[in-house]
Amino acid sequence: MLRTIGLVTSFAFLLAACGGGNDSGPPPPTYTVGGTVTGLAGPGLVLRNGGRDNLPISASGAFTFATRMPSGSSYTVTVKSSPTSPLQVCMVADGVGTVAATDVTNVDVTCVSGYTIGGTVSGLAGSGLVLQIVGVYAEGHQRPVISPFGPPLKITSNGPFTFDIVYPEVIAFPTFAKVLQQPASPSQLCMVHNATLNLHANNVTDIEVVCSQFSYVANAGDNTVSAYTVDATSGALAAVGTPVATGTSPHAIVGTQDRQYVFVGSEGSNDISAFAVNFASGALTAVPGSPYAAGTDPTALALYRGMIGTYLYVANAGSDTVSAFAVDTSSGSLTPLSPATFATGKGPSSIVVDPTGGFIYVANNGGSNDVSAFSVDPATGILAPVAGSPFPAGANPLSLALGATGKFLFTANPDATNPSISGFNVDASSGALTPLSGSPFPLAVSHHIATDRTGAYLYVTSGTGVVGYGIDGTTGMLTPLPGFPVVTGTDAYSVILDPFNQFLYVANKGAADVSGFGFDASTGALTPMPDSPFPAGNLPEFLTTL
Repeated sequence: MLRTIGLVTSFAFLLAACGGGNDSGPPPPTYTVGGTVTGLAGPGLVLRNGGRDNLPISASGAFTFATRMPSGSSYTVTVKSSPTSPLQVCMVADGVGTVAATDVTNVDVTCVSGYTIGGTVSGLAGSGLVLQIVGVYAEGHQRPVISPFGPPLKITSNGPFTFDIVYPEVIAFPTFAKVLQQPASPSQLCMVHNATLNLHANNVTDIEVVCSQFSYVANAGDNTVSAYTVDATSGALAAVGTPVATGTSPHAIVGTQDRQYVFVGSEGSNDISAFAVNFASGALTAVPGSPYAAGTDPTALALYRGMIGTYLYVANAGSDTVSAFAVDTSSGSLTPLSPATFATGKGPSSIVVDPTGGFIYVANNGGSNDVSAFSVDPATGILAPVAGSPFPAGANPLSLALGATGKFLFTANPDATNPSISGFNVDASSGALTPLSGSPFPLAVSHHIATDRTGAYLYVTSGTGVVGYGIDGTTGMLTPLPGFPVVTGTDAYSVILDPFNQFLYVANKGAADVSGFGFDASTGALTPMPDSPFPAGNLPEFLTTL
C-alpha cells in the first residue's frame, strides 16, 4: 500500500478517570474533535484520531470524530489512508493538541495532487541494495541536515521500482533519491541519476539506478579506446560496440569513479580526449570541445577530488611539466587552472594522487631519475612543490604505486642493466619521501606496477607475466608471494585492480589483449578468469576500471 508524506506521527493517549461510589456525581462533560477538509477530489481518505477512532471522508467540508473526549485529553489527528481516485496527498495542520473544555474545530486537512516516485534498476548482480528518498533541511545559518523522507525501499532485482509513498507536486525543500545501502555478494557500486525530485506534475518514473561496471583500454597502435562491461561475479570483460577514435597514439587513460567521464592522453597529438559514459551501456561519446590541448607527449593522467571541484593532472614527458585542469562535472569539459602548468624533472612518465593527504607524486623517467612531489590546494587544485622535492629514485623510474593506504610509495625502475623497485616512506604531514632501508631493491620489472586497493600487495609486470609481493605494513619491505610469476601475454605492460579489490587486469601490449584474474584479498593470489585473455585493439598500453 502506498503511504503519504506530511502526516503527523500518531501516538496513543491515556484517559484518566476517577473512581467513586454512587454519590460521585454526574460524569464529566466531553467534547468533540474535528475541523475542515479542503481540496479533496475523490474517495479513499480516512482520518484517525489517536490510535483507534477512524473516520472515512468522502468530500471536502467539515468533519467531526464520533468519539467524544473529556477536557485535558490529548488528541492526534493523522491520515490513515489517502485518496486514490485521483491519487492525492492530504496534509494535517493543527492536528495535535489538548482538549480544553470546548469542542476542537480547527484541525485543517488539505489535499493536493499526489504522485508516485520511481524508476528503473539495471546491472544489479548482488543482494542488499536499499534506496531512500531524503530531504535536506536547513534553518537560518544552521548546518543542513539530511533526513529520510518516507520509508526505505529494498531492491531485489533489475527492472522498474516505485517507492512506497505518495508525494505532493511541490516539495518545499531539496529532495533526492540516494543509495542507502550498496549491494554485496558480489560487491557493487550503484549510482543514481535523475535523482532530484523537488517539482513534478506527473508520476516520476525516470530515476536511473545503474550498478553496471565498465572498463576501458587505450590502444596506442590504432588510435582508439575499447570499452567493456565487467561481469560483477566473474570479472569477465565483454566488448561494448566498436572502439572509439581518440587522438594520435593514446597512452594514458583515467575515468571518474562516478562513471560519468573518461579522459585519454594522446602522445602523438599532444592532447586530452574527453568522453561521456552512457550510464546503462558504458558506451563513450565525445564531450563537446574535446580534445583539449596538453603539453608535449602526455604520458600519464590522474584525477583529484578537492573540496569544491574535481581536477585532472597530466604528466607531459616531452615538456617536463604537469598540466592541471578543472573538470566540469556537469559536462566533462576541461578548463586549464591558473597557473596551468607546473615544472617537474626530466621526462615525467607516471603520476599518482595520495587521496588522504592531498599530495601528488610524479616519476621522472627522462634522465633526472627522481620523483617530484607536490601538495594540492583542496580548494583550487593548484600545486606547490613539497620541501626537498625532487627525491632521488632508481634508474629510469617509469611507474608509481602507493602502498599501505599512502604510507609508502614505490617506483618501478625498468633500467636495462639494473632493473629495480624503489621504496619510500611518505611523511603524512609534509608529503616528503624518505628511502626505505635497502632501497632500491634489485627486482625484475619490465614496465609498470600497481598496488591493490588496501595497499597490502604490489604487482609488477615482467616480460610475459606478473610478479606479486606482499607489503609489510610497518616497514614497507617487499616479500615475494607464492605462485608467481603468473603468465599473462606478450609484453605485459600495465596492471590495475578494480575499485572493489576483486579483479586484476593486465594490458598485454604485444598480444593486443587484456588478461583478467580473480584476486584473493586474503593471500594476494590470482586466479585466471574464464575466457581470459580478452581481445583489445592494437598495442593496448593502459586501462581503467570504473
